[in-house]
Amino acid sequence: MHNPEAEEFFLSRSAHDEVGVALMEAISFLKDYRLLGDLGQYKAPYAVTADWVFCGAAGMANTYWRLRLKDKTIALSTGALEASIGTEWVCIEIFRLDWPKPDLAHWALKAYDYARTGK
Repeated sequence: MHNPEAEEFFLSRSAHDEVGVALMEAISFLKDYRLLGDLGQYKAPYAVTADWVFCGAAGMANTYWRLRLKDKTIALSTGALEASIGTEWVCIEIFRLDWPKPDLAHWALKAYDYARTGK
């Protein structure tokens, strides 16, 4: 794994089924990835492609995305928060009062592409 700290982050967390399902729906159109974690046991789900953890879900409402700098800047300007996983990661809360629903499929594609291409 190129980013073992991300795997360790998700392995040490649990996730509510609603946030886990939202993550799984957001990445369902992608082709070449593995979904790890066991949502049935409330273990945080996370996805890996090209040996990079590129997204995951934890807690009651948090999704996490590994993004290239320009995408991270956009995410932060639209309500995402810095994530403690590492400098490339953001946290997007999916249930926020008075906020529009985040476009998780968009962030899934951005994170997936970054993991697959490295640029």
